[in-house]
Amino acid sequence: MKVIVDEKVPYIKDTLELLGFTAVYVPGDKFSNEIIKDADALVIRTRTKCNEELLKGSSVRFIATATIGFDHIDTSYCKRAGIEWTNAAGCNSGAVEQYIHSVLLLLQRDKGLSLKDSTIGVIGVGHVGSRIARVAGELGMKVLLNDPPRKDDGEEGS
Repeated sequence: MKVIVDEKVPYIKDTLELLGFTAVYVPGDKFSNEIIKDADALVIRTRTKCNEELLKGSSVRFIATATIGFDHIDTSYCKRAGIEWTNAAGCNSGAVEQYIHSVLLLLQRDKGLSLKDSTIGVIGVGHVGSRIARVAGELGMKVLLNDPPRKDDGEEGS
């Protein structure tokens, strides 16, 4: 299996080869139809725009983006072309949770903020927001959740 990889994806160098893949490392903004035409998969970041112009006529059947977002992937085209894709949704949620937890504790210690008397609003209760809501609740804060798409889907607490 041949994989074209954005050379800036951390910690991937030589890993794919250990798994038996043929990997070609290319700057993300240098991906072209010519470079990817015989690849089976792509590992990208946001600077690689995976659209019909790039993918048409290639043998690519899988795209992995090492990013949370995926607006650089034309998902409609991928669906029509039978190309599966995935992103790294929630990959930073632990780091954001730790950061917010630290900030809240610093506000309590350095500014005298009473967390138990405070309210926090969380807009978006997905991977990151749910973790923020949990840690704020554990600190005794009143937590207000706002996530209209989840509410529309009938989920509680949004």
